[in-house]
Amino acid sequence: MEHIECLIIGSGPAGYTAAIYTCRADVKTVVYEGMQPGGQLTQTTEIENFPGYPNGVKGPDMMEEIRQQALRFGAEIREGEVTSIDVSQRPFKVTTEYDGELLADSIIVSTGAAARYLGISSEEEFKGGGVSACATCDGFFYKGKDVAVVGGGDTACEDATYLAKLCTRSISSCAVMCYVPPKPCNTACSTRPTLKCCGNTRPRNSLASNKAS
Repeated sequence: MEHIECLIIGSGPAGYTAAIYTCRADVKTVVYEGMQPGGQLTQTTEIENFPGYPNGVKGPDMMEEIRQQALRFGAEIREGEVTSIDVSQRPFKVTTEYDGELLADSIIVSTGAAARYLGISSEEEFKGGGVSACATCDGFFYKGKDVAVVGGGDTACEDATYLAKLCTRSISSCAVMCYVPPKPCNTACSTRPTLKCCGNTRPRNSLASNKAS
């Protein structure tokens, strides 16, 4: 059975960065890319808030550069997912999608997060080009435009409040809260003229005419 010193699960910025550090420490490292090689940033069109890129960089391009840096220091990057881990004894027993079972002295879990989308028909078409899952990452690109935030929890409320600072062209629909807004959202709506809360509202589709229905 194959025995690995360090196994890293996930190939986003955290996974590749971990691989750079372990390899530089002369630890034999294997990275399993998981279901989305490169992580969520591979679905981001433009990144302007990552240090080292004064002119911005496309998400897939940045992740490929970080991947090449990890490879340069000796990381072995493999396709597939890790399906189970047995930590009841050392070394840990790991089951993988394509390579079967193997042993690992240490495991770094850097699986990141997955955005929860709505599942409406046109979502995939406009993902990264008008449909976003990160207000902090992409809000700047919609400065001065009308933005709709779909959700009724704390995160949606925070994102809508954040975007209300950037969106100034339309006071009535600059940042729209859909579903049942919590009390903090109602408070934010009453103090920010660029934020409008629309309770009990469900989006049906997103259209190329810059309108959502």
